[in-house]
Amino acid sequence: MRSPIPSRWVAITVFIFASVLNYLDRQILATMVDIWRTRPEFPFTYDDYGLLLSVFSIAYAVSALFVGWFIDRVGLNRGAGLAVTVWAIASFGTGASHSVHQLLLWRALLGVSEASAIAAVTKAVAMYLLPPERAVGQAMSQLGLSLGSGIAPAFAVYFSYRYSWHWAFYAAGFLSLAWIPIWLATARSIPPVAAPQNNQATHSFGLLRDPRLWTLMVANMLGMSVYSLWANWAPTYLVRVHHLSPPEASHFTWIVPLAGYLGALLGGAISWQLVRSGQTPVAARKRACLISAVFVLATMAVPLLPSAAFATAGMSFSFFWVCSWSANHYTLPIDIYGAGRAAFGGAALVFAYGVMQSLISRPLAAVIEQYGFAPVCFAFAWLPIAGYFLVHMLIADNSSSGSIPQSQLMESSPSKY
Repeated sequence: MRSPIPSRWVAITVFIFASVLNYLDRQILATMVDIWRTRPEFPFTYDDYGLLLSVFSIAYAVSALFVGWFIDRVGLNRGAGLAVTVWAIASFGTGASHSVHQLLLWRALLGVSEASAIAAVTKAVAMYLLPPERAVGQAMSQLGLSLGSGIAPAFAVYFSYRYSWHWAFYAAGFLSLAWIPIWLATARSIPPVAAPQNNQATHSFGLLRDPRLWTLMVANMLGMSVYSLWANWAPTYLVRVHHLSPPEASHFTWIVPLAGYLGALLGGAISWQLVRSGQTPVAARKRACLISAVFVLATMAVPLLPSAAFATAGMSFSFFWVCSWSANHYTLPIDIYGAGRAAFGGAALVFAYGVMQSLISRPLAAVIEQYGFAPVCFAFAWLPIAGYFLVHMLIADNSSSGSIPQSQLMESSPSKY
């Protein structure tokens, strides 16, 4: 009896669990900031946190293009397996650290390895899903990020208060290693829909001569600023503005990434329907980005909200729509360049995100320390819509890799695979 769920969606679901572990490893640190600040044996400041984010982001950005090329070159399975192994090692090293200087080393290694995550998901989506489905596939990757981010505060608090903060990072590393054999077994049993052409990966760096890729990168730096704000500073917002303790903040902040997943899913559904109604994939993604960016303007209202519960709702609404924007924007490289160079295209956006975050993290920490969150929320609210207009003006609606026949584009029939 044929399963009602196409096997390609099973494969994507298993792969997405790597994103859960990626953001679990990464976002434990956001909660650990205020835990460390209450413990004199491990002196830590907001400036130290800004420095850690900058170092992580620089490593993330510098390695992203090479990691994307590497995954295109060696294949999804080898590339993802090696990357997860390295970030598990970095998580163990973070847990064994006893100073900020040691943390810097291990967070840099984590940045190098975790630069692979979005590139690998982008390639998996390109290989396993049809064009109308791809933004939903990227939205599922947001589920992974959201689950990882949502679990991280409670995960960090549980181990830090019951055992030791070191074990929060050790446990995350063990979970990452456990994912590798599960994915390899899945990949052996479920073939991809679109196998990439072997010769394309060799020329991935040639995409840097394409002005469309640079347009996507700059737009990503603009739009993802709001994502970076709530992904890294939501616990601190509640601690600083509403005077919650880290355990109290963890009861609220898990809602923010969950809202992000739901927003990404809605964004993917919007562009799916637009493609099925006859719009090109690129035009559909752009329209969905515009709708999302308009709602992100509500970020300006978050500092006006009077309680921790209302502030969490405001952050969640903002994150909901920026993730809708992100799900569609990160699908554009697949639409334009196809499966053969999907990892490199996705890695270019990772590079842009890493550069943006490395540039803004310490200045952002200084502004928050001195002036609070109000000026940040007001300025950042406008950036996703600026990113949309840049893409709208410089990338044509008919940009397409043309790698999958139009008949499949309109049908998306699950019974064929």
